Amino acid sequence: MQPNEHLKKIMKILIFAFLCTEMRTSYTHRDGTTKQRGIESPNGNRRQSRAPFQASIRLRSLEVDYYGKGHICSGALVASSVVLTMGNCLYNNASKSFYHPAELLVQLGSRQRFAPTAQSQVYGVTHVYHPPKSLSLAILMLDQDVPADQSDIQPIALASTAPLGSQLLLSSWGLTTGDEHHDDHDHRELHEMLNVAVDCNINQYCKPSYETKKYLSYELDAGAPLVGKDNRLLGLFSSTLSSDSSWTFVDVASHVDWIQSKIGDGSTQNSSWWGILGLLVFTGYVIKCSRKSFL
Repeated sequence: MQPNEHLKKIMKILIFAFLCTEMRTSYTHRDGTTKQRGIESPNGNRRQSRAPFQASIRLRSLEVDYYGKGHICSGALVASSVVLTMGNCLYNNASKSFYHPAELLVQLGSRQRFAPTAQSQVYGVTHVYHPPKSLSLAILMLDQDVPADQSDIQPIALASTAPLGSQLLLSSWGLTTGDEHHDDHDHRELHEMLNVAVDCNINQYCKPSYETKKYLSYELDAGAPLVGKDNRLLGLFSSTLSSDSSWTFVDVASHVDWIQSKIGDGSTQNSSWWGILGLLVFTGYVIKCSRKSFL
């Protein structure tokens, strides 16, 4: 094979690979209209989500079995193509490594975990920013920007203060524990998202408000968003203390500078330019190596 023909073949392969990465599969960013047409309120009007920023992080491989099986944790949409979640949520204990972005999906726009709605959208993940050792949150970059006219899917602004105060709002899926109709050891997966009023003290230890205290025994999702009265994202759920069953949250305020340094304007265009630059550098490297092989 002549050098020019060799270079042409390499260029065709690289162009084909680039075009493949830009194509959207039928599974990614699909409308959730295959099983039901929406959630209706008693008066017949479509109910709008109380947490339009809520994200369900899922494993692509498990979603093949049935919708919702791949759910591993919650998160929050904070820009048109940016979702925050807990860093440890993305760690695969079996392989002792983090999940590759191609293994992940993000559902937005629905309170339902196991049933898609007319408003729900599923997005792919192009890459993940894992937190440095001093931080705990991870950043997922979506493969497309969420349309600004989606009333059921809206990003939430980041808070500049730590979780503190009463009647803060937590939204989560997770597991229930036993109640009067079930055995105490019976754990059932929540099909619909919870909205729980939460009180947090100065140490950022939180508990459900009096009227929602029944949820204290629930196992919440890692990454469940906690929102303040000003409708800003205060933190993401981390764990439950064994001593008094208090809920702990990782405050977003301590991550703001790092988040903004990574996401730019928060759109896919920001990450696409880095991808194109990387592709050009790789192409130059391949051409350089090819020329050396024919000297």
